[in-house]
Amino acid sequence: MSKYNAKKVIVTADGTLFEEWLIKKYNLDVTGIRFDSKMEGEYYQELLMLKQLGEIKDFVCQPKYILQESPKVTYIADFLVTDLDGSQRVIDIKGVETATFRVKLKLFLLKYPTLPIEILVKRRGEFIPTQQAKKERADRKRAINKLVKRAEGEIKNVRTGRNKSQIYRNQK
Repeated sequence: MSKYNAKKVIVTADGTLFEEWLIKKYNLDVTGIRFDSKMEGEYYQELLMLKQLGEIKDFVCQPKYILQESPKVTYIADFLVTDLDGSQRVIDIKGVETATFRVKLKLFLLKYPTLPIEILVKRRGEFIPTQQAKKERADRKRAINKLVKRAEGEIKNVRTGRNKSQIYRNQK
């Protein structure tokens, strides 16, 4: 397990996902690509399926980019996907967005401005951009706060013995 509680997995060539601890526990002989998290392994399975369906041309796992020569700073993305039209995009699967990643992302965007990068997170069984996930989280929090304020207001009104018509007349 990593420091962010991500379970390491191995995905075989046919797309079967095995958690690393099960392989060790039962002394299984499994060959495949090792991923640092289950989400990465699941996205790899999705890319395999997209390639078989002919929706993408190809993909590469863990491409390495040199962001700075001295001192040497490298960034290893999760995937480099080549679309049918030949365009490429970098995909990174994140469970936790660290400060180190944010710095490397800024360096990546400066050094490779024409290469688009997508940072994805898995929510409710599908991979979505992190910006969308953050927006959904903020909207949910706003809605909850609104409900809490409304409930607190109604509790306050019950305590004071005023009903809605009295409150409405007092506001005029």
